[in-house]
Amino acid sequence: MKEHYLAVIKFPVFVALALIAISAVFFGFALVGYQRLGFSPVEKVVYLSIFLLIIALVGTWILILTSTHIKLKCKSLSIYMKWMLFHIYFYFAKWLNAIFFKGKAGLMESFLHFNNEIVLTAHQDDKHEKILILLPHCLQGSNCKIRITADIINCEECGSCDIAVIKGMADKYQVHAAVATGGSLARKLITDEKPDVIIAVACHRDLVDGVRDAWQFPVYAVLNEHPKGPCFETTVSISTIEFAIKKFI
Repeated sequence: MKEHYLAVIKFPVFVALALIAISAVFFGFALVGYQRLGFSPVEKVVYLSIFLLIIALVGTWILILTSTHIKLKCKSLSIYMKWMLFHIYFYFAKWLNAIFFKGKAGLMESFLHFNNEIVLTAHQDDKHEKILILLPHCLQGSNCKIRITADIINCEECGSCDIAVIKGMADKYQVHAAVATGGSLARKLITDEKPDVIIAVACHRDLVDGVRDAWQFPVYAVLNEHPKGPCFETTVSISTIEFAIKKFI
């Protein structure tokens, strides 16, 4: 339980620490400069601009934190906050993690948990007709001769991997499930389908890249498990996928 809690809060804590560090450096330079010679007109403009930028960054981050628990009705504001989360704050946390820690998995997992909370809150009580379950090809058994890329309808449901269970679940809830062999195919599937919500299954790195690449779509991330090593006969929590489907339908 403690490890799970730390995995969830790591990303937002790192973003907050990065903002505190940026603010401290700014006020430190401003104080030293003012005590030394005062501010010239140009310096006043520069310092004021930076100060307003920091205020905007802090204010936006507070709104993003709020969006994990409160549904925001303004669509343009939600788009702005998502862009900032994936293109600005993500790098704040990533750089801070690179300075003080070597491992990336914990930060990526925390980022995915944080994104999931926002997606769930933003789409609570909404009915979605087009839900896409996006799966990695490594879920399929290595000895299987059936080609299921792009659409799992060809699965013969032998039960040797999780694909059969997910196919049955997709039929039960009338959602589309597809298998992508890489980022290009995943992007094509998303572009063609234009789903209301995406439930994506993959490893840490692929999920983070995919969520950020498809930032304009709501993506609920589900980490797969690799008992036999990465990218080989991986498994996934079926209950987690079903939980997400029920939340969105």
